[in-house]
Amino acid sequence: MATDNPVTHQLGEHTARSVQETAAIAVELLPLMLKSGVVSLEGPLGAGKTHFVKATALAMGITEDVTSPTFTLLQSYGSGENRLHHSDWYRLESEDEVLALGLEDYYHDGLVFIEWGDKFASILPPRTLRIRIEPRLEGTKEVRSFCWNVI
Repeated sequence: MATDNPVTHQLGEHTARSVQETAAIAVELLPLMLKSGVVSLEGPLGAGKTHFVKATALAMGITEDVTSPTFTLLQSYGSGENRLHHSDWYRLESEDEVLALGLEDYYHDGLVFIEWGDKFASILPPRTLRIRIEPRLEGTKEVRSFCWNVI
């Protein structure tokens, strides 16, 4: 699915100085993430993308152990209204490989996280919430949220 509007709208910017502060940001952004339904997590290796998903799962009441889906490509957690689907596009090399995952089937069944969604941003669904995590000096992380269409 291509986005209809390539213009981004900055929604927020936070600085996390610890794992706990990153988790607090995830809790703060949870209502916005749930409203969007699809979250693209972006940033370099080791930025904390999977940790952000773990913190969000806990905030949703999901107690399963959330792990990186780098090799499985897609993992699902929770049940009923508290479903979380976690995909990782790091190893994928084409839009066709992404489309073969069938993520569209999950877009209305809970919250979908896509790590490395910026690799194939043109096929992210409209209204995708994009969250970029960037390591900064002295161990801090900058967490910026933005989307293509105002939610």
